Amino acid sequence: MKSISLKKLFLMHSWVGIVTAILLFIVCFTGALAVLSRPELKIWANPELHQLSTLPSEKITDIINTYHKTVPKEFGENIHVYLPTGHNTHLLTVLFESHHGDENYSEAAAYAYQFDPRNYQLVNEYYGATSYFYEHRKTDAPSFIGHFHADLHLSRPIGLILTGFLGLTLLVSTVTGLFIHRQFFKELFTFRRKKPLDVIINDGHKIMGIWGSLFHAVIGFTGAFLGLATVILLPAAAFVSFGGDQEKLIEKFTAIPEPIISEQFQATDINAILLDAQVRYPKAKIIDLTIMAHNDANAEVYMRLIGGEQVASQLLKYHGSGEFVKSMSSFGDIPGASIKVLELLFPLHFGNFAGVFVKLVWVLLGLSTALLPLSGMMMWLAKRSRGNNPTLSQQAYQRWNRVIIGTCGGLVLACAILFPAQILLNNLVDSTLHNKVFAPLFFYSWLVWSLLALLPLNYQRFLQITLIVIGVACSAILPLNLILSSSHAFSAANLLVSVVDMSFFVIGVTVLYGAFCKVNIQDISKTKKLERELTV
Repeated sequence: MKSISLKKLFLMHSWVGIVTAILLFIVCFTGALAVLSRPELKIWANPELHQLSTLPSEKITDIINTYHKTVPKEFGENIHVYLPTGHNTHLLTVLFESHHGDENYSEAAAYAYQFDPRNYQLVNEYYGATSYFYEHRKTDAPSFIGHFHADLHLSRPIGLILTGFLGLTLLVSTVTGLFIHRQFFKELFTFRRKKPLDVIINDGHKIMGIWGSLFHAVIGFTGAFLGLATVILLPAAAFVSFGGDQEKLIEKFTAIPEPIISEQFQATDINAILLDAQVRYPKAKIIDLTIMAHNDANAEVYMRLIGGEQVASQLLKYHGSGEFVKSMSSFGDIPGASIKVLELLFPLHFGNFAGVFVKLVWVLLGLSTALLPLSGMMMWLAKRSRGNNPTLSQQAYQRWNRVIIGTCGGLVLACAILFPAQILLNNLVDSTLHNKVFAPLFFYSWLVWSLLALLPLNYQRFLQITLIVIGVACSAILPLNLILSSSHAFSAANLLVSVVDMSFFVIGVTVLYGAFCKVNIQDISKTKKLERELTV
């Protein structure tokens, strides 16, 4: 490749990274946490799920039938049941929905009942607009971070467009980075850890970029698709095939069509359907089921499963009599290789296709993806502040580093303090008030730390303080849970909770060690420099 072309690619790689570095770090770091947000961290965050087990199908059937008798007839046409598996709600939720509303609501309305899975007691009931119920469901720390990763809490479509665009920039940076590093095989194993910090960052940037190039490209592509599909690709497909009618497009390809009600009574055998699904796919988890035209001769039941031998989630269809019809993808029973590819996008993006080990690999690789643009920006700043004719003064260099620490380090800090806050909320605050806490705590702590970057602090000292706060927040989780949570114990019943607590403790102690070790290294460096000056 000609040198002029390489120079253009280098410029493109540099400027794409500079412009989007901080935003890419924000999306990729929260994405690494989102990999474990469901179900692992969600189970940890909700005491109702600590001793999670399969709910008896007879009990689920009894609850559905009992409350079906209490709602108006039209609300039995669409019944949604969400099981407390850690993948959606933390409570057993039964929602009776009328898509056409009723005398009080012109839009879709619902009666919702939520039960504690430990004792099946009714803890919450709701009547009103369906959209309001879904928007105001109880959240928790991992779910908040997962939603932030998806759209940065900027609402849709703006947030999805932005995260989708960042996925594209990550893809561009990955491809151009591979082209400009011509000494590919040499740089695969070059890491000079005893050299100055600038050299370490340079080597680390190349190693993370080259070794993780396939992962970065996959995350960039899948992230771009998941972000832009509903706001750009869906309207485009509707425009081409259905004259711009998106509702007609969705109706055509929906996996769960509206039922045709016969008005002939026939009991829907939910118990038999649940048991059959458990026998057919014993290693999979039933996440939710949708009952169309309950207790009607034309009743249909759709059940969503995840895990087992399937990479992607699958949808099972049953007749109301309990007869199994077919298994299909979440997109419906649509033939073709393209649907198979679409099915893989979500599992590939979040690593939820082969157990916890793969998820942990995805977390580590996701953190390297977050550090990639940040290390590139640090290299860019260092290059312009060195040499005989630097284009960046030391004062400006300090200021830029404080901005990076305040925004990126502030994000990490804001995420870290949500987890000890979750324990305090679980034990000291009513669950109905939890949703009012997470957003202010997250955004105000992030804002305060970003504003601290405006003060004339030494950026290395600012980094040390940031690491100390993060380390204290993470290491405080285990003792807080031991002191406040009566359900917590280092036992097999709470193994996941114990593992998460200990993992946070190890991370916190490691970060604290790094913070104070860094100071010692700086002090030694300053002492040696002073000794050399005195010798001269």
